[in-house]
Amino acid sequence: MIDAAWALTLATACLLAGDWSNRRLVGWLPEDPPRPGRKQHAQPIPLAGILLAPALLLWPLLDRQWLIVAAGAIALATGFVDDRRKEHEQDLGWRSKALALGAASALGASALVEPLQEPGAWCLHVLFVFVVTNATNFLDNTNGVAAALAGVGLLQLGGAGGNTAAGFAALAFLPWNWPRARLFLGDSGAYALGILLAIGCAKAAQHEPLPIALAAVALPLIDFTQVVCARLWIGHPPWVGDRRHLTHVARNLGVPTAAIAPLFLGLALLAMSAARLWRGAA
Repeated sequence: MIDAAWALTLATACLLAGDWSNRRLVGWLPEDPPRPGRKQHAQPIPLAGILLAPALLLWPLLDRQWLIVAAGAIALATGFVDDRRKEHEQDLGWRSKALALGAASALGASALVEPLQEPGAWCLHVLFVFVVTNATNFLDNTNGVAAALAGVGLLQLGGAGGNTAAGFAALAFLPWNWPRARLFLGDSGAYALGILLAIGCAKAAQHEPLPIALAAVALPLIDFTQVVCARLWIGHPPWVGDRRHLTHVARNLGVPTAAIAPLFLGLALLAMSAARLWRGAA
C-alpha cells in the first residue's frame, strides 16, 4: 500500500494541473460568480473539488473498498453536476441531490453494516452518513473552514489509509482556499470529503468510544442541527441556503473573515483533545 502521506503530493499536483489547464487552456471547471449569498467574492471563482478525486479515491481503491469508492464517486459526480448547473443559476434540485446522496450514503453504510443482517443499524448508518455529508457541505461557506475541519477530522480518525489520505488531500486544498480564495471546494469537494468523513467516523465508532469518534464531526453536526432547527422554526426550507451558520455568527460578532477558519480549526482540535482526555480519565 502506498503511504497515505503521498495524497498530499498527489492532491497538490492535481490542483496545480487542473487550475493551470482551466485558466490557460480551456475553462472546464464550473465557476461561482459574484452574487449576494453566503460567499462574498468580487470575481468568479472556480469550483475545483473534483480535482481532489484521485487523492480521495485512490487509497480505498487500492484497498479494494469498492463500496466506499462507489459512494465517494457518486458524491463527487453529484456535486460536480450541481456545481455546473449553479454556474448558470440552475440548481440540480433538492430531490435529485437527496436521491443521489441517499444512494451514496446507502453504499457507504453497506461498507460498515450488512443491511440484510442488521437492517435497523444499517438505516441509522445511512442517516448518519447522509447528515454528516450535508453538514460538511453546509460549512463550505467561508474560506478554509470545510477543508480544515474535514482534514483534521479525517486525520484524527486515522485507521485505514483512506481516512489519512483523504485528510491530507483536504489539507492540500487549504492554500488554494485560505486566507484568500483562488479555488472553492464546491459541492463536489464538500460532498466527497463529507461522505468519507462520515464513513470514517462510523467505522471508528465500531471500536472507539462514541465521544472519540463523534469529536471528529462535532462542529459540522452542531452547525447542521442549529441551522436546520432555525430554518424549520421560521418556516424556511432546510435545503435553501441562508446566513445563519456558525461561521456567519462568528463574522457578525466581529471575527475577521480570515480568522474564522483558524478559530474553527482550534475549536475542532479542542473538542478532539477533550474527548481523548475523557477517555483517559474514564
